[in-house]
Amino acid sequence: MTWAGFLALLAKASSVTLVGPLHDTPVTPDEPTIFVDGGSQFRVKVEKFPTISVGDGDSGSTLDVTLSPEKDFSDLAFVLRELPRQVVKAQLLGFLGGRLDHELANLGELQQFLLDRPRGARVEMRRSGRAEVIGFTGSATLDIQGLFSVIVLEASVVTISGECRYKLSGGDPLVPGSSHGLSNIGRGRVTVASDGPCFIFLIADA
Repeated sequence: MTWAGFLALLAKASSVTLVGPLHDTPVTPDEPTIFVDGGSQFRVKVEKFPTISVGDGDSGSTLDVTLSPEKDFSDLAFVLRELPRQVVKAQLLGFLGGRLDHELANLGELQQFLLDRPRGARVEMRRSGRAEVIGFTGSATLDIQGLFSVIVLEASVVTISGECRYKLSGGDPLVPGSSHGLSNIGRGRVTVASDGPCFIFLIADA
């Protein structure tokens, strides 16, 4: 399948799954799925949902779409920038746990994805079946049992309410990368709202 052909199949889709090289088990798609570079080793093809593999091949993968290794952006950046605007939800598997600079760059690309979508867009970065980072525009209500942090990458007015130790009523914007939202403790349903893209980090075993 060509990249243009895959994007055409996304014309009516609102969500996609992206599988990266740090994933660890085969993925049987339950929605349109893109295997990014080394993520292609976990690909299971099904007839019901379109799949494609794309990347520059630096993970030694056989790919449907090969990008130039001399590009000045990541494979993930290419995929996110190319997705049709009506795709407002993305689940990312295999993009956590590697180099810290890669993780930071991934967050930056997800920030841009959220900025380019209508309010209410959402992304989830998952590892071992568990959501660890949730990015959104607007608001998100989650059942949080344990430690979590709220971080923005651009100044945004954020409120935190519900069953948690530290509530935030808004007021002055949070500073990008501020520690103000670090190490909160959830004890049930927690709502986080923001006037810009916002990321919730769910800390394992907290």
